[in-house]
Amino acid sequence: MLHRSTVLSALCVLLCLLIGNSAFSQVGVGVKLGGNLSGADAVSFRSSKRLGFQVGAVVNYHFRSNMAIQAEPTFNLTRVRANSETVDETKGVTKGNKALHFFDLPVLFRLDVTPRFALLGGVEFNSLLNEDKYRLNDGGQAFEAGIKLGYTVGLELGKFYFRYRGFERSTNIHRSWTTAIQQYQVGVRWNIF
Repeated sequence: MLHRSTVLSALCVLLCLLIGNSAFSQVGVGVKLGGNLSGADAVSFRSSKRLGFQVGAVVNYHFRSNMAIQAEPTFNLTRVRANSETVDETKGVTKGNKALHFFDLPVLFRLDVTPRFALLGGVEFNSLLNEDKYRLNDGGQAFEAGIKLGYTVGLELGKFYFRYRGFERSTNIHRSWTTAIQQYQVGVRWNIF
């Protein structure tokens, strides 16, 4: 014969699983992988678009059947090209491609227009992971550390995603204290659950 407290404990566990299961069904998790084209606009960084890539996770919570909050923690390789504008300056930087490694965290509002088409937009927090790699001619750090704010807009067509990102990165380079970076992304995402 079962003890009364054992039965109550089993019922509580079952109730928690049922409640958790319905809340869990509103959460989606996936992975994403794609390429990007990045360009920068500052005195030292006016250049054509450069290729890079991004890989990350996708976590969304549907608070309505067609609306969700979606977070996308992502590693992002962004390439920009420094021109010869400040090569001879003490606070200048060498000419050539710069591979910037970012950790991005876009937090997006997602509107599912149809089951295979969604619009997204929101804010992004990003942090430069290799800010100490690139140096000024005087040995100082070219890019400033810290978390910066940007924005992301995009759409999803089935497994395919398209994004536009815009953000600024502060530098210590002569006459280029702030560099505006624009990035176009295309890739594939897979839902885990």
